[in-house]
Amino acid sequence: MVAHTQTLFGAVALVAVIMGSCLILVGQLRHRDGMLTTGLGMLSHALAYIGFTLFGQASMWLTYVLANTLLSTALAFYTVSLPLIHGRRPPWRLAFAFPLLLGALLSLLIATEEPRQLVACLLLFTQCLVILRLSRLHAVHGGRAHRILMIGAGISLFGLGIRVVVILSGAPAEMHYDVSNLKQTVSVALGAATIIMFSFGLVLLSRERIESELRQTALRDTLTGLPNRLAILERLTDELERARRQYTPLSIAMLDLDHFKLINDSHGHLVGDDVLRHCADHLQQRLRRNDSIGRYGGEEFLLILPGTDANGALELVDQLRQSLTQQPAQVDDKTIALSFSAGVYGSTNPVGEDITGMLLKADTALYRAKHAGRNTQVLATAD
Repeated sequence: MVAHTQTLFGAVALVAVIMGSCLILVGQLRHRDGMLTTGLGMLSHALAYIGFTLFGQASMWLTYVLANTLLSTALAFYTVSLPLIHGRRPPWRLAFAFPLLLGALLSLLIATEEPRQLVACLLLFTQCLVILRLSRLHAVHGGRAHRILMIGAGISLFGLGIRVVVILSGAPAEMHYDVSNLKQTVSVALGAATIIMFSFGLVLLSRERIESELRQTALRDTLTGLPNRLAILERLTDELERARRQYTPLSIAMLDLDHFKLINDSHGHLVGDDVLRHCADHLQQRLRRNDSIGRYGGEEFLLILPGTDANGALELVDQLRQSLTQQPAQVDDKTIALSFSAGVYGSTNPVGEDITGMLLKADTALYRAKHAGRNTQVLATAD
């Protein structure tokens, strides 16, 4: 089916104006989330297509040079939107070097036909490749928005490829914007699909990024930066399931800072907060690669030691305890001595284990460590 090309351009321009206006209204409220630049890209796309509709009725400077420069500008806005959505510094100069270069080259080649069309296709093709690459680089873990953006860029590349093939086949006149044929209909339709996929893909990417940040915030202890109770228990669940599948040992340890209430009472809660941060940093830096630690509550930490039996866990916790006692917290002009008590539980057969039972045994061992005089670690018994 062959549609009237300039009517198609006008319809796509109308859609782009509506979508761009909505995104700009949203982007004014949060100009750093990429929505404002995405909306500006939509409007640039719309203005470019409006210029295409006037091809043959107005000057080539307006309907070809300026229109294609605006199209390149739209792709530049989409390019900077990707890092903006993630709060990163966008490549402004690189992105907008393309429309500046395209405008200059088309101005020089305005009297030609085939070279002018090939240059426009080549630079737009390169910009789509950049968007394709950035979409993969800025993908949110577990998200799907980058796939929509990559498909949109791929569709645009395919549409530009059609134009290049027709031009190189010796029929550049068939790609004039005032010519209606099947190739033009397909090319413009692909352009419309590109606009829709870029806009929805960028909006969805912004949403995925926000959801990812909210999830990270919900699972992170704001004081120490460690995983909070919910997050560390989720990690323990995962490690227990892995140990069951692989028949490997798994150990845990409950650590409790000794006399922390006395530190708060003597030096104040702000100093106590600094002490907790010091302990969290010190312990985390000395864990092995696969080990995990989280703030279980108050001054208590949960340590997960995959692939480690009870004796190995007891030795590791002892090393951590001695290391902390040798590194007191320095807060302002105060030197605060630190130590912890620990209850350790290790299982060589995690198939029959459950999280509640493991935590109960480690907590019971911790209770025994406290009553043994603190600053020590106790290995939980089997029952």
